[in-house]
Amino acid sequence: MATDKGITLLRLLGLGSTRRSIMMLVLSWILNVAWLGFNYFWRLVPESVLIAIPVLLLLYGLLALVAYVYWGVRGVREQDEPYTNIMVGVIVAITLLYLNYTLLDALLSLSR
Repeated sequence: MATDKGITLLRLLGLGSTRRSIMMLVLSWILNVAWLGFNYFWRLVPESVLIAIPVLLLLYGLLALVAYVYWGVRGVREQDEPYTNIMVGVIVAITLLYLNYTLLDALLSLSR
């Protein structure tokens, strides 16, 4: 199990429950699309910053996936919730992470 410091960190990052973790995954994907769209039309930042933000959002998405699985398994153990909720959430989370990765890969191929 995670330590108290790990749980505190997840809560500080806004990942304090399964619902919040999925919401933050969706938010990170929306922010990624908005960031790339904004910079597509108004090239305001250098390439290193343009690439760094999607990388950070992808890392945050991975952390949100880990938090989602942690809170989901904890809910199964403590409240006898069904495992299917975790499976559906993991499928959604992996899909969003894949879309974030695809956007980052497209950005990297454009910058070469």
